[in-house]
Amino acid sequence: MPIALLKFPTDLRREVFQHCDPFQLYCLSKCSKRTQRSIKSGGTKNWKLRFSGGNKTVATVDSLHYNFCETEQPDDYFKRIYSRKHGNYMNIQYGEPFDVFFYLLETFRIRVVESLLIYSDSYEVYSKAVRELIGRNIEIEKVHIRYTTEVQDADKLMSLLNQMNITQKFKCRQNFPSEFRHHFDKFPKKILIHHSFWFNISQLLECTCVRIELQDSLLSNQDINVFFGKWKKSGAFLNLRFLKIVSKNIDDKSTILEMIPPIEHVNRRRMRLWYGTDRIDNPVHVIKDDGTVGFLNVQLDNWSMLKFLVRNPVAPRI
Repeated sequence: MPIALLKFPTDLRREVFQHCDPFQLYCLSKCSKRTQRSIKSGGTKNWKLRFSGGNKTVATVDSLHYNFCETEQPDDYFKRIYSRKHGNYMNIQYGEPFDVFFYLLETFRIRVVESLLIYSDSYEVYSKAVRELIGRNIEIEKVHIRYTTEVQDADKLMSLLNQMNITQKFKCRQNFPSEFRHHFDKFPKKILIHHSFWFNISQLLECTCVRIELQDSLLSNQDINVFFGKWKKSGAFLNLRFLKIVSKNIDDKSTILEMIPPIEHVNRRRMRLWYGTDRIDNPVHVIKDDGTVGFLNVQLDNWSMLKFLVRNPVAPRI
């Protein structure tokens, strides 16, 4: 027996919608424009979206993932696959790459994007979407720029990203042209840059991240010495917990904190520290003016590697 859902009182309709999962609400929203408006009026959802390309968008609800996947077969529209091991899937019709993404964002009143995967060779497609996210003041927890062989309008795309509300992590695998320059206006908690020649000492000195990882860097012993000169001062880099720099300009020609690289603690007893999956072997102690202890290791190679860990920072005096 059909139920006249839209004739229910507003509060009752909202309660019904609160018990629906994203697949159920999506199917309902496609019944009519009026149904979609009714779902939208249900209020902001504490759900998140992931966008990883043009053929899949993922809604995250209470640690469960609902995958909206593209199909070109009309007979497969709205077919669902539930798998405890692989997640929940539903086949739907797609149009342009971001059509489904923004449809879900608007229909479910979502305010947080969990992750956004960007290909820098598709500036026109992504710039339109990024401007829309900026205009809606949507929080983007993680942004990942993938590597592509062709880079178009890289400076324009990165300038747009500066205006986004990226809060947790920025990861960039793209190798930009040698003349490329970029300056962050604000930082998320973590940055991981694979080709970081453009991330210079002035940016490092301004960085407010918890974790910083710079691959293929051009930072030198002198640059790093300047960084540690600032870090040792009370009140500087209060957020920093882990720094990793891989650079061809770190060498044994000049000192870092009055030590010639390689820098490690020489002791019969091996010391090993971890930050997540990153390991620091036999580090030396670096002590801040406020008593905070950092652990530093520098290994020399064609591309030398510096790792620096701050554990249990001293709480600032109030």
